[in-house]
Amino acid sequence: MLEKILEFMKSAGEIAMNNYGRTDNSEFKSEEAHDLITITDRAISDLFQKFIADNFSDLDYCIVDEESMDKLTVGGGSPFDEIAKHEWAFVLDPIDGTVGYALEIPMFGISLGVLKNGKPYCGAIYAPALGELVYCDTEQAFWIKNNTKIELKPSELGKLPIIFSLGRYVRQSDNYEPRYLQAGYNSMTTHFLYMATGRGRCNYFKWHIWDMGGAWAIMKFLGFEFMDFKTGKILENLSADKFNDKLKIKNVHIVCKPADFEFFKGIAEETGI
Repeated sequence: MLEKILEFMKSAGEIAMNNYGRTDNSEFKSEEAHDLITITDRAISDLFQKFIADNFSDLDYCIVDEESMDKLTVGGGSPFDEIAKHEWAFVLDPIDGTVGYALEIPMFGISLGVLKNGKPYCGAIYAPALGELVYCDTEQAFWIKNNTKIELKPSELGKLPIIFSLGRYVRQSDNYEPRYLQAGYNSMTTHFLYMATGRGRCNYFKWHIWDMGGAWAIMKFLGFEFMDFKTGKILENLSADKFNDKLKIKNVHIVCKPADFEFFKGIAEETGI
């Protein structure tokens, strides 16, 4: 399965880079500044529908794709009703960081995850403009950077806590002295790729399943967990008690090593989450 997924990621990356920098590439889906779609999103989404049909027709599956959610909720039902009917769910974000991509900023990615009975099974996250891909199954994880393949294993990260997305959820007081470096690239795929490769230690997450789908299995394999900010409970599966009907996670989750949870929760509490 993973070999086929990597074939798709390569093709999707080629589409993304072929359209990169085109001035006619995007349009707004609504009046929201971030609600943008590109011809690349549509092209990768269309390719994915055909790719899955051609390669996994023997599986009982559904597709969870940001750009084709209408196919998952035909008749106005809950997406969980459809997902629950199938053993496998293929979760795609064709372009994560669409605004940056449309503006020719390289911090964007392609995310593809596979869930089995609602739980993370394998996944791949790809930043084609950066030349970096991370993928894993249940037994191994790898990082490809500029055509060099490196095996990734769970390890202790350095003491310097680089944090992603904190600024989205907190109000920093004037007298607060930060004990961390903060970054944000408007692309969860990029954030997770940097965490998987030792360049980040924590991410604050409150987005959709497709924003985390490709990274979920990778993060778990490397010892990171999605943990509810309020309770510390680890996210184990895609379910209606954790996600709303638009498949957006209900509560802020801290993505880090479990041993680091209280530290990063404390930072957020100090700054006013």
